[in-house]
Amino acid sequence: MPSLHLLSRLAIAVVLVAWSLPWLQGRKQALSLLAKNKPENLPEINKFSSHSYKLVNKVRNCEDGIIIEEDAFAILSCDSGRDLWNTVMGTFHPKRELIPNGKLWIYRYEEVDDSEKALAPVKFVGYPGALSFHPLGVEYDRDTSTLFVCNHHIDGSRVDVFTLDLSKSTPVAKHTRTILHPLIRTPNSLALLSGSEFYVTNDHYIRRRDSPLGALAETYLGIPGGTVTYVNIASEPIEVRTVARAPFANGVAILNASTVAVAATSAAEVRLYTRLDDNSLVQSGAIPVPYMPDNLSTNSDGSLLIAGHPHPPTLDKLVKHRRSCIAEDGTVPQECWKSNSPTWVARWTAERGLEDLYVSSKEFGSGATAAKDASRNVGIITGLYENGILVWRE
Repeated sequence: MPSLHLLSRLAIAVVLVAWSLPWLQGRKQALSLLAKNKPENLPEINKFSSHSYKLVNKVRNCEDGIIIEEDAFAILSCDSGRDLWNTVMGTFHPKRELIPNGKLWIYRYEEVDDSEKALAPVKFVGYPGALSFHPLGVEYDRDTSTLFVCNHHIDGSRVDVFTLDLSKSTPVAKHTRTILHPLIRTPNSLALLSGSEFYVTNDHYIRRRDSPLGALAETYLGIPGGTVTYVNIASEPIEVRTVARAPFANGVAILNASTVAVAATSAAEVRLYTRLDDNSLVQSGAIPVPYMPDNLSTNSDGSLLIAGHPHPPTLDKLVKHRRSCIAEDGTVPQECWKSNSPTWVARWTAERGLEDLYVSSKEFGSGATAAKDASRNVGIITGLYENGILVWRE
């Protein structure tokens, strides 16, 4: 007859296996994509009625792009300096003075026949000290002209806030405040609740600059070190609270008044959260996707666009190749600007589920964001390491 001690150990083992089984199944599903989604295995899917490269050799390395449908323009968050400085992918060039700043661009996509009118860089004024600008997620509150940017500043990541003046031929962003907080460690993406309240994702707890191996372990083991943080800059003092956790918390979007979507990149899913009265979040569901989701956007028609990376090892290889292209003066020659990392874009609605719109390992690479002006039937895809953007219609 088994001893009481042995039975206790068996009981503990059964509990541990039962507790870890969902995690193991989740990791199996996510990590299986590393083999399944090799570029040579991917289907080429294109459900656009038309699409074309735009702004080639004018903008590159655009991580985020948001569409202001009321005014028919997009704000593009681009960083040529990403080749030398990428805190998420672990690129830290030792000669900081050689790292160029990123830029925000206003792209008026209806001005398709006049590139001079279509594209304008945003000029920054009033930034304290030397400007260090490496933008990821960006959001804009049209009612208050307030611009929020996740800035991976060389001296520490933060959220910068500006007032955007679009009345001039060169748009001007006046710096109003910088948000530095222990709960905003690795800011990646933003979703606005008002001109003073927002959610910001932190993609990791372990930062690549602190521990490269630890950050990779957090990613590939699916450890929920990423967070969603609620911020209210109108309160005094500023209110900052962690309201949700997810493995590699990436893109975030407001689906409707009660639901928030968050890309859990390491889990290969988009998690849905119910928003409570105090702006806390409770997970209410998940949308599995056959790739690693990056940024999210919602359309005026209520659908959710999900862009992402089918095969992270190919993206890692691209980042290493880009580093090898860096010249002694910090420049990267134009022949190295093209991306060969696959892109996957899908659309989700509660009624129709998930629909693949664009999958390619041969055309537009490293897709990070898809956004659409539903009323004009114009969409954009940005590429984390791509030259230009993709403009599409259905």
